[in-house]
Amino acid sequence: MKTALNTLFIVLFLGSILLTGHRVSAQTRGRDTTIVITEKTDIDALFRQARNYGNSGNTDQARRICQKILEKSPTYYEVRTYMGRTYAWDKQYDNARTELSRVLIEKENDLDALLALIDVETWTNNYDVASDYLRLGLASYPTSEDLLIKKAKVQIKQDDEESAAITLRRVIDVNPGNKEALNLMISLDADRLNNQIQVGYDADFFNKDYKPQQQFSAEIGRSFKFGSIIMRGNAAERFSKQGVQYEIESYIHFTPTSYVDATVGTSTSKIYPQQNYGAEVYQKLPANFELSGGIRYLKFTTSTTIYTTSLSNYYKNYWISFRMFLTPRQNDTLRDLNIIQNSSQTYFFRLRRYLGDADHYIGMRLGYGESPDDRRYYSQTITKLTTWQIGFELQQRAFGRYYIKGDINYANQELRKNAIYQRVSLGLQLKTNF
Repeated sequence: MKTALNTLFIVLFLGSILLTGHRVSAQTRGRDTTIVITEKTDIDALFRQARNYGNSGNTDQARRICQKILEKSPTYYEVRTYMGRTYAWDKQYDNARTELSRVLIEKENDLDALLALIDVETWTNNYDVASDYLRLGLASYPTSEDLLIKKAKVQIKQDDEESAAITLRRVIDVNPGNKEALNLMISLDADRLNNQIQVGYDADFFNKDYKPQQQFSAEIGRSFKFGSIIMRGNAAERFSKQGVQYEIESYIHFTPTSYVDATVGTSTSKIYPQQNYGAEVYQKLPANFELSGGIRYLKFTTSTTIYTTSLSNYYKNYWISFRMFLTPRQNDTLRDLNIIQNSSQTYFFRLRRYLGDADHYIGMRLGYGESPDDRRYYSQTITKLTTWQIGFELQQRAFGRYYIKGDINYANQELRKNAIYQRVSLGLQLKTNF
C-alpha cells in the first residue's frame, strides 16, 4: 500500500511539473506572438529585435515581427529581405523567392535582395539562375565585393576555376586586403592566375624649353594568403638625364575590413628619389566607404616627409575618391599647432564610372599640386610649387585576359619658382594574369 502511494505521488508530482512547463511554454509562446505596434513604436528597434530572434534561431518569431512591421511600413524593404532570408534558412525556398522577388519588383536592383536570391539559387543548386541574378547585380554594382565573390563561388561550383580566378582577381584589384578572395584564389587549381604582370609607357610634352620626357615601367605581382607582393622597375629619360628605379610594394590584410599598403624603393639616379618609403593603412567603413592614412618618405639631396589621407566610396557603378597630401616645412612635425597652415598641400579628386564590370571603366582626375605617388615626381621641391591638372583614363579588355589602359593628363605646372609650363602627358599600360 505504501509503495502504491509513493508511486502515485511521484506520478502526480511529475505530471504537475510537465503541466506547469507546458503552461509556461504556452505563456511564452503567447508573449512571443503578442506584437502591438502603435504610432510611438520605434520600428527600427523592433526590427533589431526581429534580427535578434532570427539570428538566435527563433525564425518564426522573427517573421511574425517582420510581418507586423510590414503591415505598418510596407516599403521597409530591408525587413522584407530579412524575412526572405529567414525562409531560406528554414529551407522554405519558395517562400523566400516570393518575398525577395517582391522586393525587386518594387525596388529594382536592390543589392541586399539580389544577394539573398543568389544565395537561395546557389543553395538549391540552380547555378544558371544564380548566374542570371549575378549578371543583373553586377550590371548595377560592378565593383561589389560580395557579388564578385558569390560569382566566383558559383563558377567554382560549375567547375570553371579559371573564370573564378579572373573574378577573384577583380575583387583583389578593388580591395587588395580582401581575405576571403585571397584564400579562394590560393585554393584554386588554376594557380597560374595568382600572378599578374603589367607594362607601361608614359610621355610628357612641355610647351617650351624641354624635349619630351619618357618613362618605361614593368611590374610583376603575386597573391598570397597574407596579401600580395609586387616588384616594379621604372626607367626614364628626363631633362637629358637617364635613370632606373626599383620598387617593392606589398598589400597585407590584418582584418576583413583593413589592410596596409607598404612600398620600398631605391635609385642611383638624380631623376628619381635615392630612397622612397611609403606606408598607408586602409579601413573599410559602412556604406562602402574607405578611409586611409599614411606617410611617404622621399630622399633626394635632402629628405622630404609627406603625410596623406584619403576617403573613397563605391556607389553602384561609380568610384569616388578624395586624397590630400600634406608636406610640412623642414623642422615642423604633426604636433606643431600651425602645421596645416605652414605646410604645402596637395589635393586630388577622382571619379571613375565602370562600364558593365570592374575591368572596364572611364575616369577623370582633378588635382592641385603634384602627387608623390606619381613616378614622374621630379624633386623634393616640387611640392612647394603650384600645379593645376586634369586628366582622363579609359580601360577595357584588349583580348583574352589582357587589359589595356590609356590616360591623358593636362597640367599647368610650375617647374621652377615663377616658371610656368604647360604639360601634356600620355600613358599606356597593358596587364594580364597568368
